[in-house]
Amino acid sequence: MQMCIRRLTCLAFLVGVIMVASASEIKIIKCCVEVSDQSITAPIIGYRIQRKNLPCVRAVIFKTAEREICSHWKQDWVFEKIKELEQLRRAQKTTPATTTTSSLSTTTS
Repeated sequence: MQMCIRRLTCLAFLVGVIMVASASEIKIIKCCVEVSDQSITAPIIGYRIQRKNLPCVRAVIFKTAEREICSHWKQDWVFEKIKELEQLRRAQKTTPATTTTSSLSTTTS
């Protein structure tokens, strides 16, 4: 009886180790694994930079209304587009919010 309990304990331990090891191998990839050198014709509304971390490659990910596009970071148009987007972001950040003041008139009789 005691031998059976030890075997079951060992078996449970091994199953746990195997499950943990196999779960760590499952990796959902949500990154660019290849890039395009073609310019983007759709309006670009944002971007982010992805570092190389295999299987992900170094890329600039431009966001359009429809999707995200992986672009090669060394392309001249990519650098220019990033500068343009940063200038727009800075301009929006420094533009003071317009406030309207209403004057209240009080009349006394």
